[in-house]
Amino acid sequence: MTCVICEIGQGNGNIRKIFEDDKVMAYLKEKPCTFGHIILATKKHYTILEQVPDTEIAHIFNIANKLSTAAFESLGGGGTNIIIQNGSGAGQMHPHFTIEIIPRRENDGLNFQWQPKQLSEEEMSTVELTLKQETDTIAVGGEKKKEIIKEDDNTETLKEKEGEDNYLLKSLRRIP
Repeated sequence: MTCVICEIGQGNGNIRKIFEDDKVMAYLKEKPCTFGHIILATKKHYTILEQVPDTEIAHIFNIANKLSTAAFESLGGGGTNIIIQNGSGAGQMHPHFTIEIIPRRENDGLNFQWQPKQLSEEEMSTVELTLKQETDTIAVGGEKKKEIIKEDDNTETLKEKEGEDNYLLKSLRRIP
């Protein structure tokens, strides 16, 4: 199956490219929801955010920030929405990671409002505990998070958690 975004990156397709470097390309969306709607795409094929290497994330978001600033300042808008539709369940149309930068003006007709849900205390506690278990393995700056392991009643050992492998395996399971 051919990826539409990869085809665009290879020069196939009629797009209006506004920025390009060795890692990303930005172009105007063919059917925009507002004046100046930008698609920022990785040149290398990644299906979802979790597949993008950490070394590339900072660059991608730096460019998204600069594109947002350019759209905000040059098009005279009142703000921007920066959206990632991560996976088909989130509305992702093509299996390629992109960031959408949408310039906004007051009364532009777009509505990103949703109805908040009221969860019970038990539901909130369950979500909190579940997410805390998953985020315990997050490594920041390449360092592994450490935890105290009780070996027996009197001995505790400081041990590095092996979270990176689990994270990568879970990311692979999410690939649509």
